[in-house]
Amino acid sequence: MKLVYGFASGSTIRTVFASFASEGMVKVESVRPPKTSADPGSLHKKMMQLLSSLWVAHAIGTFARLGLADAMEGGADTAAAVAAPLGLDTDRVYRLLRALTTVGIVTEAVGGRFALTPLGALLGSKSPHSMRTSAMLLTEYNAEIWGKLDGALSGGVAFEALKGQPLFDWLSAHPQEGARFQRMMVEVHSPETPAIVAAYDFSRFNHIVDVGGGHGMLLSAILAAHPGRRGTLFDLPEGIAAARQGAGGPLPGVTFAVGDVFDTAVPNDGDLYLLRHLLHDYDDAEAVRILANVRRSMPKDARVLVLEKPVPTDDTPGPGRWLDLHVMLLTGGRERTADEYAALFGKADLRLARVLPTAHPAVEIVEAVAA
Repeated sequence: MKLVYGFASGSTIRTVFASFASEGMVKVESVRPPKTSADPGSLHKKMMQLLSSLWVAHAIGTFARLGLADAMEGGADTAAAVAAPLGLDTDRVYRLLRALTTVGIVTEAVGGRFALTPLGALLGSKSPHSMRTSAMLLTEYNAEIWGKLDGALSGGVAFEALKGQPLFDWLSAHPQEGARFQRMMVEVHSPETPAIVAAYDFSRFNHIVDVGGGHGMLLSAILAAHPGRRGTLFDLPEGIAAARQGAGGPLPGVTFAVGDVFDTAVPNDGDLYLLRHLLHDYDDAEAVRILANVRRSMPKDARVLVLEKPVPTDDTPGPGRWLDLHVMLLTGGRERTADEYAALFGKADLRLARVLPTAHPAVEIVEAVAA
């Protein structure tokens, strides 16, 4: 049985490819072949920046995992004050903090006094915009699977080779990891929600069905912006349980439907169906199965919104080309171009209607109607 964690299903972090200061890692997609001949020294520097990005990511992960941001928010401003309560070596903590000054996580003043920056504060547990769990998971098994890229180019799924199970089966069998994964998804996707709500006219619809909607964050935001609409949240028991507890926000009057997007009929009287960061977790055959399941249930005048970020077909910068490799390793899924979405829709008796941008760079609205 395929396990689906709604919009949180394997949806990995686009911000992992952030721009770093000149002494650290440059933005990956900004490193393009030079249009004119470059000197060997410049090429060497760019290559070293690319290869050393691993160092930066793992240093940030350690800073988050060991709670160093929390220690600094609690008043520790020297390596000794950070290290002692945690039983760490002062000199080594100093060297970590010193390195992190080059990428904007902390600053160092005269006398070896360090201060947490607003960026570094995102790695603390108390920040309302915390990305601590993301920093940890992206430097744990989400990093380990990249070590299996060589073999993955011949086939198979790297995560399954690493853990012995598909991702969602493994998360279900390890509830603590499942909970951490869900926290990471909240951290990653929360900023997208208002952008989605603002970019599309949801007021036209009376009954909105969120397919694989996890704890219902998006549905909650839509219903708050457009009171009086009906909502149905369709997901596995884990997602529905979290939604009932209010993890995604208030869901007044929402109908909760437990089911699997592959094996259970989707609620059949909606006029709008949402699939947020769901299809990219699956290969084309599985994605068509999900879409066909929705198509069988939806009224002929209903619409389907796939809320993902199409990969550009030109040289427009964007993280989708890298995220595509990550989901390939994590779940066997893929990111898609608009034409590839259209092809999927065609196999499920749907038709691509339009692609709408949002104010958030990591998500667009891919709208489909019955063919």
